[in-house]
Amino acid sequence: MATVPASHPVVVLGAGWAGLTAALTLARAGVAVHLIEAAATAGGRARSLDRDGAELDNGQHVLVGACHATLDQLRSVGTNTDHAFAALPFGLRMHAPGRPHPALALEPRSPRLPALAGGLWKSLAGTPLHRRLPALLGAASILHRPLDEDHDVREWLQTHRQPDMLIRQLWEPLCLAVMNTPIRSASAQIFQNVLRLALNHGPDDARLLIPTRPLGSLYPEPALRELRERGATIETGRRIVAIEPGGPEARYQLRDRNHRVTYANAVILATAPSAAARLLPAAPELQPHHRALMAMGERSICTVYLRYPGPVLERPPLQGLIDQHGQWLIPRRVAGEPDWLAVVISTADDLPAMTAEERWRRVAEELERTFPELGIPQTGHVVCERRATIDARVDLDALRPVAGTPWPGLFLAGDYVTPGLPSTLEAAVRSGLESAHKLLETLP
Repeated sequence: MATVPASHPVVVLGAGWAGLTAALTLARAGVAVHLIEAAATAGGRARSLDRDGAELDNGQHVLVGACHATLDQLRSVGTNTDHAFAALPFGLRMHAPGRPHPALALEPRSPRLPALAGGLWKSLAGTPLHRRLPALLGAASILHRPLDEDHDVREWLQTHRQPDMLIRQLWEPLCLAVMNTPIRSASAQIFQNVLRLALNHGPDDARLLIPTRPLGSLYPEPALRELRERGATIETGRRIVAIEPGGPEARYQLRDRNHRVTYANAVILATAPSAAARLLPAAPELQPHHRALMAMGERSICTVYLRYPGPVLERPPLQGLIDQHGQWLIPRRVAGEPDWLAVVISTADDLPAMTAEERWRRVAEELERTFPELGIPQTGHVVCERRATIDARVDLDALRPVAGTPWPGLFLAGDYVTPGLPSTLEAAVRSGLESAHKLLETLP
């Protein structure tokens, strides 16, 4: 069994949720950790920002109760998850411009099959009976019959007799929210796995969890505090540009753009796939990992924040948007910013290019047509994460890299490593745990 000498710490490269989880797991096991992050702030694609004096996030996140690893990790750093999230029973209300009532309201008493079937039956009220029953049976099959081979989500839904109306008003928005990949190319196996994890295990797992505090305060900030208390070295604002063999002094040397070198006997590379591919040494035995990393693809998400003249109090905590630039509306009052609304735009790279001001004004105008009582906001901000997620397309799981590499002490961590899940905080946390435990297995 390989061992990691104690003369140099383990370097965790990247302080997103995967890297923080890996670093904490190692530090709690008594390993000396050196955490290096290129950005000025830890948290990766789930961190806090200041805009017009309001503490917002670089992306509006909604978890589900089935995110067990994430919730456990939050509790481990002292976050009270009962207070940190507004918990909503599973249900969706989808709104379209110019319609006084929801285009679709799916609000079952429970996510369990009988109640969910009743909710779907009501949502299909305008569908002829000879199509309504097959659609209901098809939806049950979607949630309870595992796929033997992957398909794109659109084909899969059509095979299960889902009407175009239900695809457009329910399944497509859900797919975009979960996968950040269009239904014409998204992996049905991954989508089904997420639906089954959330909906097949009772009301607690199906709950929708909206953060009541900035994301940075929920995990990145307390994780950094604990790491410092455990003696870890933490550097932010330092960009590593190369990982190279370290020679007799240490297994690896990490060089930044100022030619400063850090030595390590083990490295967990917890960056986005494209950055990991650039940093991974170009050795022949690492080429399969290079190819897998480049196959992950990238998709963007934009969050539009709109500030209104006064508190927006009448809006429910979560509403779906149909036939609009964005797909989900989340009032920020649950996070202590009552004048702000957040609108999430998935697969933003598929939309026409526009400036930030053009984007937030378009979203504001569409919201006013959908909810006239809102009026026009005072200002808006757009936060776009160009590499927010991987491209969760058909057969993605067969292409993913594994956490371990052929080089001793060199591991990958990131949401793209976790099979069966798209790019989510849950996938990131799970991957951080896995890479850290694999490294610990190599220690004497």
